[in-house]
Amino acid sequence: MTIDRSKFQFTSEMVSRGYDEYLVPHLFGPWAEALVAGMKAGSGIRALDVACGPGTVARVLARVIGSRGQVAAIDASPSMIAQAQAKNEVSGAPIAYTVGPAVPLPYPDESFSVATCQQGLQFFPDAHAALAEMRRVLVDGGRLALSVWLPLSECAVFNAFGDALRAADCGELADLLTIPFPHWTGSELADRARRAGFSSVDVKAETRELVFPGGPAQAIQALAGTPIGPLLAALDPTQQAAVTAKAEEASASLVTADGAVRGPMRAWILRARA
Repeated sequence: MTIDRSKFQFTSEMVSRGYDEYLVPHLFGPWAEALVAGMKAGSGIRALDVACGPGTVARVLARVIGSRGQVAAIDASPSMIAQAQAKNEVSGAPIAYTVGPAVPLPYPDESFSVATCQQGLQFFPDAHAALAEMRRVLVDGGRLALSVWLPLSECAVFNAFGDALRAADCGELADLLTIPFPHWTGSELADRARRAGFSSVDVKAETRELVFPGGPAQAIQALAGTPIGPLLAALDPTQQAAVTAKAEEASASLVTADGAVRGPMRAWILRARA
């Protein structure tokens, strides 16, 4: 199966707004808190967040590091950076947002004490080069923390979306939905980091529950925060209605007594030293 990855883009304003509104509160925000807490970043340091999106991890870093520190945050999507810059300032370190690629990073060697990358590595054209760039900009002994989703079958709510798209005869969109969920093993991810120059590499699978309190309707809305959103919006009304109906059917087993949609999300968490 060949998937046209060029169709899975985060450049649309619709995607950046939906991502921030529907996915950050329920999904990426809680994972960001855990990612930063696990690295035990000290106060007053310089930190980098790669593939920062609307600033989710960067804002947590800023709060943890405190006003004597500095946070740099970079993303290739201008609309994501605009979404991040439009938010109120967070109490703590100042955040310098930059539109730019992961390779090469526009920072000098040994600029940062810690670096993070939440759910970005799987999208880079060259994951090894991206890891090598993160190693380059870290001081010796600096710390890296990143996350990558496990395969789609391990992430129940999005797996239901994939099933719904296929059932609604939207197979191409279902294929695109697999892109954020690579079939990487923990050992493969660790090997990538070691080849890029990292040491003390530790990779563990973590599970957190994704909850949409508003039930299937809210869960379906969350698709607007993915690059699938604009493609769904371009479908004719009959196809859109079919996707909605099939998504309600596919997620029925995830609806709890309180009407919420709940399901596990599993990710590899990699921590390493430069």
